[in-house]
Amino acid sequence: MKRVLLIFLVFATFAVSATAQKRFSQLSRGDIFPDIMFRTIDNELLTTENVRGKVVFYNFYFAACGPCISQKKVLNELYEKFHTDDVVFISLTSDNYETTKQFRDKHEMKFKVVSMNKEERLRFAAGSYPTNILVGADGKIVLKMTGSRDNQTRDRFSSAMQNEIQKLKKYSDEN
Repeated sequence: MKRVLLIFLVFATFAVSATAQKRFSQLSRGDIFPDIMFRTIDNELLTTENVRGKVVFYNFYFAACGPCISQKKVLNELYEKFHTDDVVFISLTSDNYETTKQFRDKHEMKFKVVSMNKEERLRFAAGSYPTNILVGADGKIVLKMTGSRDNQTRDRFSSAMQNEIQKLKKYSDEN
């Protein structure tokens, strides 16, 4: 009887923790973005601590993805329009370091670029590419879009970023 109870408790604990934690690809608006610790290809450490309180735009791509390539111009436009010390842009890829560096240079990517290691790839598997996620200063996902719809991507993220930047300004004015 004790053995059955122990097996049941172990199984129940596993089932609860598995359902409580969404897979990364299932995250949506209002969910807290997972903690990060990445090293960029320029050797800069990016952690949850150093992006806390900032608006963060995450772009998940890979070099052989046609829609990912076509979207880079629009993403660079967003960067040029919104990048400040309080608005951070991070591109993440499963490509190796050399491929990532060549891709960044060829497409003149302005973002901080991360070539994820195997563990990071498993943890941050976007599911569809490109995937773009805007996270507010409170750490919650504001907007998530998959696939490449250049004008729609630009317009929706521009609007969402303006709203998040206004929230930051209002908060700093109040404090």
